[in-house]
Amino acid sequence: MRKSWYFLLLAVFICQVYTAEASLDFSNFVTVGFEGKAELEFNQPEDLVQAPDGNFLIADTGNNRIQVFDAQGKFLRIIPPPKAKNDALAASPTDNRPANIIKLENTGFRKPTGLAFDSEGNLYVTLMNQDLIAVIDYPSGQIKSTIGSSGKKEGQFWIPMDIDIDDQDRIAVAEFRNRRVQILDLDGNQINEIIYQEQTEKGGFRHLEPRGVFWTQDGDLIVTYPNYHQIVCWNIKEGTIKWRYGGKNSGNKKGMLNNPSFVAQGIDSHLMISDTKNHRVVEITRDGKYYETHSQKGSSKGRLNLPRGLVLTKDETMIVADSGNSRIQFFTAGPTTLLLKEAKVLANKDEWNGVMTNVEKILQLQPNNEQALDLKVNALYYFGDNAFKNGDYDKAEDYYRMVLRYRPDDGNIPQKLDKIFWEVNRPILIGVVTIIVGLIALVILIWILKLVFRRIKAKVTE
Repeated sequence: MRKSWYFLLLAVFICQVYTAEASLDFSNFVTVGFEGKAELEFNQPEDLVQAPDGNFLIADTGNNRIQVFDAQGKFLRIIPPPKAKNDALAASPTDNRPANIIKLENTGFRKPTGLAFDSEGNLYVTLMNQDLIAVIDYPSGQIKSTIGSSGKKEGQFWIPMDIDIDDQDRIAVAEFRNRRVQILDLDGNQINEIIYQEQTEKGGFRHLEPRGVFWTQDGDLIVTYPNYHQIVCWNIKEGTIKWRYGGKNSGNKKGMLNNPSFVAQGIDSHLMISDTKNHRVVEITRDGKYYETHSQKGSSKGRLNLPRGLVLTKDETMIVADSGNSRIQFFTAGPTTLLLKEAKVLANKDEWNGVMTNVEKILQLQPNNEQALDLKVNALYYFGDNAFKNGDYDKAEDYYRMVLRYRPDDGNIPQKLDKIFWEVNRPILIGVVTIIVGLIALVILIWILKLVFRRIKAKVTE
């Protein structure tokens, strides 16, 4: 019975390690590119997304183009493909394509800003200075169609910024000058509209300018409002706000933002926010609570200047459009992340000596790493329970008391120390109880003998 309880307790602790919110360790940095117009040179890079083929696209906004690169930062191509010098600007008589596509090809992109893919792998690009969304055949890089026109009506745009498409092919577009987010179908028909208002000092209301949009795994829409230093999670179906993060005033303390722009998916359903004018990436939980901050202002490796688009890959590499430094930065996992992964594998195999070795290395690098501390506590429980089972009560007590250094309020430790006390003092307690019971029995026996003697004496007297 004791053994079954031991394994149940151990399983609970291991589960706690695996369900604990993970902290990203970005301690290795690789920079790619600098300011210019050549391959992997940038001018005000904005959005950054991963394509269905695993490569990455960045909106090279100031250079009016999109650059494609692989996971190692190697340049692949430009979208749309550059026109040859001898290409005619006018359409040939046999060109049956729509005039708007021909015109867009001839004039070229003007400030591509937001990027997104639909379920068919088509690329959607917001053209900020042309008030359009260009739909592009990603493999060829050719323009297939356009959505919208300049204006304030449904399906029209005025300075469209970011764009995102969910798994139902709903398009969310942040319109900066129209101060709204439009939800469209793939044909450009409006499904919904989101307008966020703040109360002015005079008691009226003004619409806030959205910049970034991001569909969550739950179907909610995250919208950034840079001039209000806030991001908002919208329940699109009900048209209500689920939570807000940030505040009316800018700041660089925990929980504060300064001109947030783009949002990306993190791990454990966390969200990564480009806190642009704080020159950092802020990580928050899925319900809008502060979790961690990554990087700070600078131009050296690992430092950011006005970060914009960002992506977190499956191997936990964070790629950031470092706009103010005119480059891309790859933030890759450092030793803490790698040691934690190995420690979790060892814990699952009950190889706790190896776990402790990894944990000690992690805590030397990050003394307050919660996951490492959880693993250490689990290891101490494991060693303590084993020592108790083998009758080495002094060692078991040492392990349990070490748990209290890291978890002073752990409610299980007093119970375990009580068990050790009873096990260690059992012979003495049994002896004491035996003596007490013997004395009580002797007293009772003497009392009985006295009683019998009195009765015998009474009969003799009669």
